[in-house]
Amino acid sequence: MSTKYMLVALGHLIAVSVVLKVLQLILPCCITCYYTCAATSLMAVIVAKMTFGLTKKKLLAERIQPDNRAVLITGCDSGFGHNLAKQLDSKGFHVFASCLFSDGPGADDLRKSCSKRLQILGLDVSKDESVKDALEFVKENLGTSELWAIVNNAGIVKGYSVELSNMQSFKDTFEINTFGVVRVTKAFLPLLRQSRGRVVNLCSLAGRIPLSHCTAYTMSKFAAVAFTECLRQEMSVWGVKVVSVEPECFETGLTKPENICNTIEATFADIEEDIRSDYGDQYLKGLKENFVNTVRICSSKMYKVLNALEDAISLEEPDYVYRPCRNIVFSAFFKLIELIPRPLNDFLRCNVYATITGFPTPKEASNS
Repeated sequence: MSTKYMLVALGHLIAVSVVLKVLQLILPCCITCYYTCAATSLMAVIVAKMTFGLTKKKLLAERIQPDNRAVLITGCDSGFGHNLAKQLDSKGFHVFASCLFSDGPGADDLRKSCSKRLQILGLDVSKDESVKDALEFVKENLGTSELWAIVNNAGIVKGYSVELSNMQSFKDTFEINTFGVVRVTKAFLPLLRQSRGRVVNLCSLAGRIPLSHCTAYTMSKFAAVAFTECLRQEMSVWGVKVVSVEPECFETGLTKPENICNTIEATFADIEEDIRSDYGDQYLKGLKENFVNTVRICSSKMYKVLNALEDAISLEEPDYVYRPCRNIVFSAFFKLIELIPRPLNDFLRCNVYATITGFPTPKEASNS
């Protein structure tokens, strides 16, 4: 974090403290008498944190020039990666859009809709050799540009409840969502150290708040968040900024109801018979319906995530963490869920939420 950023943050905190102190002096004594110095200071910190975004937009809005700066994005076949490639290309960046299927419909759409600056390459983040080939491709095609940022966007959802998922689902999820991030980052760090650029990891709110019954995905995102936090501290001496973007549930290919149905059915097909018997077909059917209903309320405001990713890449002073949510109500709700004590959290999610949503109970659990 730069000196300018810290000075702006400190100045904002002092200004909020002064405003609260003035209010304390001018408001009737009956309103303010119970405040202590500690309570006022705590309130100042809370209010400052809630309003700092407005100050940043005014005093920390400078952006780097995209000319001769290249950005590598993984997972551009669809979703966030696909749309981010288009957005950055339109802003003048030299985009390397890596796709699992470089001749697929997503890659073809990018070729047709973007400028000639954008280059498409095949990349399977789970394969060491594929990442090495991607590195060589980028080096050979940088031209007069420097590699300014990588965006680790590629990800999958596979496996659900622990007892209903096989070990391969856990391994496959980690191979893409966690080890893929590490693999790509390690390969491109030498170029990023030269440019003093950015590593931007698209993590998830599920990397901070446990998402039960989607355990493999949640584990992989917690690991990705931890990797990002550690790497940020390690890279600070090199001047490389490392940013985590952690959105809530947005509409992408991963959250399409039909895709969720397919992955759930594939997961359930491998359940051992004694486990299936204990849970019961009615439970499995109810679990599938619950997941499908949940993804139906995902936000359609994809631009929130795309703008956060662009800010992480192009702002002179990006935040460490971006948490794009559909609106302030959802943002406050998720923050509350993260802060409340674990026993209360578990009660609300395992009892209250389950009752409201009609979450099913395993057959043998209801008999015990």
